[in-house]
Amino acid sequence: MSSSSSSEISVKQGTFDSMFFGAWVGGPEETPQPTAANVAAFERLQDRHLDVISVFSLWQYNDWNWTRTYANIAKQNGSILLVTWMPTPYTAADILSGKCDSYIDDFARGVKDFGDEIWLRPLHEANGDWYTWGTGTDGVNNSSDKVAEAFRYIVKRFRAIDVPNVKWVWTTNASNSGAGSSLTGAYPGDEYVDYNSIDGYNWGAAQSWSSWQSFSSVFSKAYNALSAYDKPLFIAEFASSEKGGNKAEWINEMFRDLPTKFPKIIGLMWFSQSKENNEGDWALNTSDAAVEAWKKGISAYPQAKR
Repeated sequence: MSSSSSSEISVKQGTFDSMFFGAWVGGPEETPQPTAANVAAFERLQDRHLDVISVFSLWQYNDWNWTRTYANIAKQNGSILLVTWMPTPYTAADILSGKCDSYIDDFARGVKDFGDEIWLRPLHEANGDWYTWGTGTDGVNNSSDKVAEAFRYIVKRFRAIDVPNVKWVWTTNASNSGAGSSLTGAYPGDEYVDYNSIDGYNWGAAQSWSSWQSFSSVFSKAYNALSAYDKPLFIAEFASSEKGGNKAEWINEMFRDLPTKFPKIIGLMWFSQSKENNEGDWALNTSDAAVEAWKKGISAYPQAKR
């Protein structure tokens, strides 16, 4: 894509014709979901349509019937649903052993029956130690080669059922955590991936171990690693804390840096939910200044079309 100016940015590969903007929309509920009301509230907040809507679907609890509710909401909104498809409580070895075949196949048939485009990102952030499929959690059952093979295994089961309307998203965390973890070691191969993505956060001073980092500091290393692949690349989860710095200026600086330092990024998806009790104040609207910075930044890009 061109990086000479934001108005010229266009997608060379993929669904959208220009930079797309999406979000996990959070909400006031104790366990929020991307309901129609929460989607509408976020669109009012940013004064722009959401191109992609995020939902988190856990294999232990959420089947296709549960997920389809949000697929329908996205469809009715003229958006694409990105399903962060989390194999909790299973490891990569469990998937490869066939333990989850029935669940995977049922989900695949549901996606096929839905008909409209769905993005799935299974086994995300596998280069960490916080999920049951993480290389840093269990280096034996989740070695990088097993995680990569588990991703391929899932894709192959969908292909066996001939699901034409799914796009596969592979995600690395912006930094590694745990022995054996690497930014791209679990990459399953170009044949199995439609989009690459990165998750990362500026924790600021929200935790005793954290400090303020710019967007460039958070994402440069992973961006450089994934730029080697000839795949569209986007940020699937990100946000900044208000603690320890200026969140609005963090957003302004990000938009200044995107065209020159991150020219391959074709989409941004803000994780808009405050988790101050155990994580950080991720919601976009923690300050009026942050909201205005986001609105100003996205307004420089034409509304994406597909």
